[in-house]
Amino acid sequence: MPANPKYLSSTKERILKITAAILGGYLLSMAIHLIIGMSLSIEQQPIMVATTAFSAFSLWAVFMVIAFIAKSGKKIWAIYGSLIVFLSLIISWLKYF
Repeated sequence: MPANPKYLSSTKERILKITAAILGGYLLSMAIHLIIGMSLSIEQQPIMVATTAFSAFSLWAVFMVIAFIAKSGKKIWAIYGSLIVFLSLIISWLKYF
């Protein structure tokens, strides 16, 4: 028995959610880890690099789940995109000032 089409999301909506989950979640988790790494002292940064390999993957998985739970792909891209831009501004501020 096939699924009722009125309960399924459109192809465009699925593509937006999948790209937000994979690309947006990855960029967001890396931006968070870059801010943490840049705020640490030089002596603590090698430890941060080792732990980023594990914690970034876990955070990426959480952002992927959040993207698929969201009702709208456009809304989740807007949220992820604005957070990525905001965190990128913080990263550039930490780097140059």
